Amino acid sequence: MADTIANNIERDAINGVASVSVDGTSTTAMSMEDRIKAARYLAGQQAAAQNHLGLRFVRLVPPGGGP
Repeated sequence: MADTIANNIERDAINGVASVSVDGTSTTAMSMEDRIKAARYLAGQQAAAQNHLGLRFVRLVPPGGGP
């Protein structure tokens, strides 16, 4: 999902314009830096939603140490 969002953000940034004015109403697109921050935020939210939360527990047993 994050890849799709990042691809959409990049495509919009490349193809879009910075500001538009129509009938006295103007709008300005987000800067590229803000778009990158948003993509990183969404990727972090997706990673935090996973069950393991990036933690892995492993029991290390040295060779010849026995149980």
